[in-house]
Amino acid sequence: MSLYHYIGSSKELPLGERGRRKSSADKSSGKLTKAIQFRSAHLPEGSIPLEQIVDLSHIQEDEIEVYDSMEDAAGIYIQDLGTWSGEIRGHFKNPFVYQIAANWGGFSLHPNLKEHFPEQYKAHVKCIRELFDLMKEYGSNQEFELYTCWDGEEKQRKNEKLHKIIDLKTFQLGDEFELKDKQYILIKT
Repeated sequence: MSLYHYIGSSKELPLGERGRRKSSADKSSGKLTKAIQFRSAHLPEGSIPLEQIVDLSHIQEDEIEVYDSMEDAAGIYIQDLGTWSGEIRGHFKNPFVYQIAANWGGFSLHPNLKEHFPEQYKAHVKCIRELFDLMKEYGSNQEFELYTCWDGEEKQRKNEKLHKIIDLKTFQLGDEFELKDKQYILIKT
């Protein structure tokens, strides 16, 4: 099962990806990407590089996306829902509803993540900031809605106890944040 995140808006939002920053060393050409490289990645002592385990000679340099760090690769992806979405649209007041996904990160922050996986933590922070920046960019003085639920549970009711209102003019992202299952969040810009 997958946990899906949705955003509701009073106006159309741009579809596709936003937030990734490729490295200046990237030579990918727009062909189908077969590999991704993080220049900041370091193998723990005693580890064997992937090239010594698997033959990667069939992958050309222009088929590899290169990022300086996982944080640079992180971003969000906005997707139109399509016709199957009646069940999820019922959770929103706004007419435009999209599925959103985090690339190379997520929509949750916890102190343990920061302590044990600092690179992933930075990627998660970036995904959350990209989401909030999208709302600031497209929503001057309007309200957005966020909702999260598990695949197959779109018909189930929202958890009223988890409802939240966030005013982006005063909101500060701390060490803990999460888009929780069945949580409805009203975002004011």
